[in-house]
Amino acid sequence: MTYSRINKPVFYTDHVNWTKIHGRAKSDTLSRESGSFNTGYDEFDMFDLQPQNVTSWDSNGSSTHLVIAIDLGASVTCDSFAILNHNLTSASGEIRIAHHTSAITGAGQGTAVTGLSYKLNSEAGISSVATITNGESLFTFTAQTKRYWAVEIEDTVAIGNFGADVTIGAVLLGEQYSLPHSPDMNVSQSFNVSGVTIAETEGGKRFADNKWIKGNSSGGSGANYIPFRASTTGFAQMIGRQAFTLSYSYVSDTNILPSDLSSVGGDNFALDVFIKTGGKTLPFVFGVDSASTTEGDYMFARLMSDLSISQLAYTVHNIGFTVEQEF
Repeated sequence: MTYSRINKPVFYTDHVNWTKIHGRAKSDTLSRESGSFNTGYDEFDMFDLQPQNVTSWDSNGSSTHLVIAIDLGASVTCDSFAILNHNLTSASGEIRIAHHTSAITGAGQGTAVTGLSYKLNSEAGISSVATITNGESLFTFTAQTKRYWAVEIEDTVAIGNFGADVTIGAVLLGEQYSLPHSPDMNVSQSFNVSGVTIAETEGGKRFADNKWIKGNSSGGSGANYIPFRASTTGFAQMIGRQAFTLSYSYVSDTNILPSDLSSVGGDNFALDVFIKTGGKTLPFVFGVDSASTTEGDYMFARLMSDLSISQLAYTVHNIGFTVEQEF
């Protein structure tokens, strides 16, 4: 899909930060079980949802796997993984996502995920390993409900060693969610350029003060990096902060709210999007079409509205929200 055509939008949230905002310490959730970081970096940088804050592993010339073990505190369903601002192709690296019934303490442990579906910058590798290209990569897999997970970065078998230090901006391990049908036709899309202010003289002459019109530098890297927008650099880049205002009509209440607010569960917008992002608290990966493999159809975004629900009839509701690009 192209031209930002809205079909069936999808949310990819992160379970590590969801547990954090609800009281679980990251030190209890994440642990490095194999591999070494370069000075000044640690496993928490990888899960800070700040893709501009690049984490660097001491991997060049080594075949040691880099393993981050994850303890979510309870059995949680995961079926998607996103890795932002990475150099795994240049570093000759691959990714293995695994789950287990007990804590993972080293390379190759647990059960590798199956049923991989590659959305962006990925291709099938060996034994459920994702071989991916630099930049942003996104894939889904067969859902598993487990407490213990691991993100394992390994050297490409055909090469035998990492070709450079692995660098990663951010990773998101979580569960994808889409409402059951496409939104209403009155979708609003905007590109906000509020970084530009206009001053006017008494004589009517206007001057522009441009604090920002886009996030990327000419090289699309460093502090000005924007996920899913770095393929085009320089003057050709799209300006403004992209946003979508979406509304859905005639949605079954089972797709919006849990059956009992005192015991939240199931697959619904309230749990899988609103609660897991803390409303406006946490960013996520948003796609305008869940089937799209076009990079520009995705963005690193944040909910910018409250959860607003209107009941049309018994068990049938309307719902609306705004999603805005993070950078």
